[in-house]
Amino acid sequence: MSALLVLDDLAEGPNALSFELRAEELALKDEFFAFPSIVETRVEVRRALDNFRLDGVVTCRIVGECYRCLEEVQEEIAARFRLLLQRRQATPEELASAKEDGFIDIVDPGTREVDLRAHIREAVILDLPMRIPTPDADGRCPHCGVDRADEPTAEREREVDPRWAALAQIEFSQPQEGS
Repeated sequence: MSALLVLDDLAEGPNALSFELRAEELALKDEFFAFPSIVETRVEVRRALDNFRLDGVVTCRIVGECYRCLEEVQEEIAARFRLLLQRRQATPEELASAKEDGFIDIVDPGTREVDLRAHIREAVILDLPMRIPTPDADGRCPHCGVDRADEPTAEREREVDPRWAALAQIEFSQPQEGS
């Protein structure tokens, strides 16, 4: 399997492509998540002569520990990427500027194929959540269903530190009008 974009095979106007890659082919590794499924990519390529505008959606499943119940849980992610690919001669300044922009690639006029794996990998990595399940959960664990919001926590159980009791005795005077 590959994610090669064969530039000369693309017709003028819109072109729809899809790729299926294994996580190993994309070198996807993360400290907190595993990638058990195929990484699917759908790309619409709009060609105008030697300019190619790519709009892609990458979907895959990730597996990690639920941050609420610590059980193994799966979540699907859908990441987007965009790229403007230009096949032309470019000055070193133009190449440096395109690289800095991050969503523009300028390739040599003789280029026939472009490997999209790096763009697909970057889209997935940038869209990984900080934790599973995502923070839009309402207090109830979406994995096991337990509502952890009502459980006592160490902060709720902790008594007021007696060293702070003296601060409760301080009386503040009200500011005088006109001062």
